[in-house]
Amino acid sequence: MSDRVSDFALIIGHIWRCTSCRNALVDNPSAMWIGYKLTEAQRTCLTNLSEDDFHTITRLAELTGLTAREIDAAIDHPRARLRHLGSIKGELRSGLSW
Repeated sequence: MSDRVSDFALIIGHIWRCTSCRNALVDNPSAMWIGYKLTEAQRTCLTNLSEDDFHTITRLAELTGLTAREIDAAIDHPRARLRHLGSIKGELRSGLSW
C-alpha cells in the first residue's frame, strides 16, 4: 500500500475530526477545497455531503468511494490534523481554533 494520501482523502480525514471545517464545507464547499487537487466527481461528492453522513466511517466510505482504511490513514495524516481547510499555509482561518 502506498504511503501517499490523496488530497480528497485528506479533506475527508480533516472534516471527520474538525467540525468547524465540516460546517464551513457544508455551507460553502468551493471556498474550502482551494489548494487541493480534486476531480469534478470529488468536488460533487464534497458538495453533497451533510452532517448526517459523518455518523460512521463506513457510511462516509460508501458516499466517498474511499475505503475505511484510506479514511483512517487520512484521519491520522499530519496534514489532515494540522491544517484547517480554506487556510493558507502559515495562516489560521479566522474563527477556527484547535
